Amino acid sequence: MNRSEFAPAAPLKWKKYLALVDFGFQSADELAEEIRRYPRSKVDRLVGDIRTDMRRDSQLARRSLYVVKLVPADLPGQLPNFRLERTSQLKELVAFLAAHRGGNHLEAWYCRTRIDSEVFSVAGRIVFGAANTGRTQLVEQLWRGSPRLLESYSGDFAFPYVRASRYSWGWPYSIEHVHLPQKSAGKLALSHLQLQSEFGYSMRCLEQESEKIVAFCAFLDSFSFKAYSLEYKIVASQLRIIDWDTPSDRRVLASLDAHLLDGH
Repeated sequence: MNRSEFAPAAPLKWKKYLALVDFGFQSADELAEEIRRYPRSKVDRLVGDIRTDMRRDSQLARRSLYVVKLVPADLPGQLPNFRLERTSQLKELVAFLAAHRGGNHLEAWYCRTRIDSEVFSVAGRIVFGAANTGRTQLVEQLWRGSPRLLESYSGDFAFPYVRASRYSWGWPYSIEHVHLPQKSAGKLALSHLQLQSEFGYSMRCLEQESEKIVAFCAFLDSFSFKAYSLEYKIVASQLRIIDWDTPSDRRVLASLDAHLLDGH
């Protein structure tokens, strides 16, 4: 991949995504299709494009979750974001963008994930810990939502949720906690048995990509972090690793840039 087209001016968050391209999780074209980028002067076009996508979803009897992020030059995560599923929320999106008009972001992005009942749709986060901690892989997964929602998990969480751990690759997961909310408008009820079955399927999807994940983890392990995490989503049968977080993303990216410059 030619990184020069994204150059030094690319936001740090975009460079994090390019690391996933470097490790073969997706192509540069797939990344550009997945994340729609707009300069801050073109946020009106972003709103219009989301409206068009929503109309197309409606015509196809589909439902998608849209996540809009405001991206400054030098922040690797915890970006201001807005989530929406319905055209009625577009006014709120416009208000969100107006409220941040004076912010320091360079770009606004959006991505979408299909979440209607006709498709399998989950998202999650795997935390990898040091071997001396015993169970080295902790997974949290929710259904039909954004993995960032995991940070706000509580007893009244609106999404099916499971937390599980295992010692390492090849070991079975031990489910530690399950949360099944009561059925609400627009949400699909999920039984405990179905949740366990779909969680098992999700973990098999991840296991099938273990070679790439292990290679990326080996690179991150070289920094001796106590823990780091990968975020994923699975829609239909397609798994995507969509983000990663470490105690020092800048240090990781600097090292990766140095390797690429050396031709390694």
